[in-house]
Amino acid sequence: MIIKYISELLFDHECVIVPEFGAFISKECPATLDYANHRFAPPSKEVAFNSQLVADDGVLSAYVAEKEGVTKENATRMIHGFAMRSLAVLETEGSLKLEGIGELQRINSKDYALVLDKDVNLLGDAFGLPSFTVQPIYRRETYHELAKKIATEQKAKNTLMSVYEENEEPKPHHVTRHNYKWFRAAAYSMMVAMVMVLLGWGADKSDSKIASWNPFFYASPNEYVARHLDVMMEAREVFDVELLPALSFTLPTCKHDADYIQPLDNESLKPVDNRFYYVIGASLKNEKDAKRSLKAMKNQGFDHAVALPRNGKGNVRVAYEVVMGKDAAVKRLEIIKKEYNEAAWLLRKK
Repeated sequence: MIIKYISELLFDHECVIVPEFGAFISKECPATLDYANHRFAPPSKEVAFNSQLVADDGVLSAYVAEKEGVTKENATRMIHGFAMRSLAVLETEGSLKLEGIGELQRINSKDYALVLDKDVNLLGDAFGLPSFTVQPIYRRETYHELAKKIATEQKAKNTLMSVYEENEEPKPHHVTRHNYKWFRAAAYSMMVAMVMVLLGWGADKSDSKIASWNPFFYASPNEYVARHLDVMMEAREVFDVELLPALSFTLPTCKHDADYIQPLDNESLKPVDNRFYYVIGASLKNEKDAKRSLKAMKNQGFDHAVALPRNGKGNVRVAYEVVMGKDAAVKRLEIIKKEYNEAAWLLRKK
């Protein structure tokens, strides 16, 4: 009777103590697979017996009193009788059969070994799950044979891919033909240029005034301009220099060594932003993670990356670099967010 209550308690308890006898200590084991015998075993419990743990914790006596409908004192006496009988059997026979648990074998005067029943599973979560054996599946075809077989079956089904492969026609070889029209245009242009040169040469030899307007027969552009101006000045009247009004020039004086330049549109000059900004890439609680992040930034090419001291919240912030001026810092932040870290942000140095 007491053995039945012990096995029931082992479903929900890791340790069940039998006063004056010993304790049954259990431990959960995961499901196992026997590759040699191809056998699956569900999760179970391993149970060991400790003869030194005999102090009464009241769990077994309370359970027996509830099941038997007796007082706790009577339940304690029932457990005491079970313990004495069990010790006597172990002393005389050397083993004790515990129904629903297994067999307790005596090794020496103080040590015992518990052999669990193979058909009993004391894990409540695996209740009703049996062990079973399956036959392994052996595949005779190799990978290439299977691929060829699948391709044949797919083509036989006339799928969209097979129809596309069958209807696809080879593309004709494209022959590039050169266009010689621009050769003709170049030839015509050269012929026109030669005609113009010949006409200019003939006009120059004939001492005609028309030759002065031909720019192709001068050593330099300056010579052409000089001769052209001479021809133009011949047709103009000569003025008397004395009749021309006198011209007077007044040079401005500078009162200071450097002139003051008025800002455009009356805008005031902006002061230079000499504040420094950190481009923060990470804010971490753990210093090891901060060092790891700092090392990663330096591996990316940020040789001036730095880890800031802990702030008021206990975070270590790691910065890619320090930039002077807000405009420059914003530009560097956009580049870093685009190429390295979308979560980067700016922190102004105090």
